[in-house]
Amino acid sequence: MTKEWYSVKGLFRWYMKESGETDQIEERVVLFLAESFDEALDMAEAEAKSYCQPDETANFSIEPVGWWRAYWIGEEPGNGVEVFSRGSKTDLGSKAFVQRYYPEVHDGGT
Repeated sequence: MTKEWYSVKGLFRWYMKESGETDQIEERVVLFLAESFDEALDMAEAEAKSYCQPDETANFSIEPVGWWRAYWIGEEPGNGVEVFSRGSKTDLGSKAFVQRYYPEVHDGGT
């Protein structure tokens, strides 16, 4: 089977070791050369284990939330190649959508 490019978006929780309190949820998109969506997802989960390795000197830890979305790229990644896309059905206008789902990232900006 031919390998093709996939991007996989995962969510990760950053939390304080002492209190267990969530600091942030990180959206992360990683590229994989795989034979299928399933293989790309398996590769993403394996890579996440490495990404979340404990750092004994840090006061925080990272864990995968268990939410993954794969996107077939197909072509060789390069300038202008879309690596992830996901549509969200909503009744919200664009400003309200951004404020609801991306509140701190876009406060006061575009």
